[in-house]
Amino acid sequence: MKRRQGEREKRGKSPIHRFPDSPINSQRGMALVLTLVVITILAVLVLEFNYLMRVEAEISGNYRDSLKSYYLANSGINFAYLLLRDDDDLSCDSLDEDWALAKPPVAMEEGAITFHIIDECGKININSLLGKEGKVDKKKKVMLERLFEVLEIDKELVDIICDWLDEDDEVRDFGTEDDYYSNLENPYPCKNGPLNTIDELFLLKDFNDEVFYGKEKERGSLDSYLTVYGDGKVNINTAPSIVLQALHSDIDEGLAQEIVKYREDRPFEKITDLKEVFGIVDRLYNKISPLITVKSNSFSIFSQGALGETRKRIKTILERQGKSLEIKYWRVM
Repeated sequence: MKRRQGEREKRGKSPIHRFPDSPINSQRGMALVLTLVVITILAVLVLEFNYLMRVEAEISGNYRDSLKSYYLANSGINFAYLLLRDDDDLSCDSLDEDWALAKPPVAMEEGAITFHIIDECGKININSLLGKEGKVDKKKKVMLERLFEVLEIDKELVDIICDWLDEDDEVRDFGTEDDYYSNLENPYPCKNGPLNTIDELFLLKDFNDEVFYGKEKERGSLDSYLTVYGDGKVNINTAPSIVLQALHSDIDEGLAQEIVKYREDRPFEKITDLKEVFGIVDRLYNKISPLITVKSNSFSIFSQGALGETRKRIKTILERQGKSLEIKYWRVM
């Protein structure tokens, strides 16, 4: 009896054995790991979704501002259109008319509009070098050479322009034809026809940024003096001094400034009024009279719409026939 009781007591005092690798504990550990993985994935997804939402909102905001800026710029074009349409005196155009005067920025409920109008007929039409039969007009060629001399551009580049414009394949002294352009790394043919835009000059041999914009960029770019629009005659009421000097070798900087000074007080109503400027003698007037006019039919408009940090710019060219205006060029920048 005592022996059995002792055995029971002995068994009662024996240590309790635990099994850490039991299936229950393993399942609990795995569940914890899975929970942490799921939480991490959810956190990453939430952060990514938040980032994408912010990016999407910013893109939408930029698109909205860009669209509003475009409409503001387009409104500037419409303002300019109305100024040109309401010009009552079409017999002459000068820089003291409403369309030519400097315009202050127009403040709108959202954003602002700035625009200005430039007379393209106050420039030399580079396409007018071509005569009726597709040959280069020698008088116009000399005029362009004088312009390049005043602008301190190598006048030999005029031969390159002539070869680009004329219909033949004959290479001038300093020009080049299809043999040059077809052998470029990215070849293209010599056009042998008029330019569509003045920026097309960049396709011509040796015409680079320095030629187009000038070394110091103080004289203005070539598109300030050259155009592809208009009837080829230069409006002496709107032409800059440099263009006036190009009309004839007898018109130096001093005489050109006299013309500008005279028209500021009294715009030329007819080309014969030019003879009233001191220094314009009959012989000189007779030389340049076929090249000049006092009225214009082509105008460029530059308009900008601004909204916050967003800007949209539009350039357009309008051709005027009587009271009607036709868009010849449109570019959004």
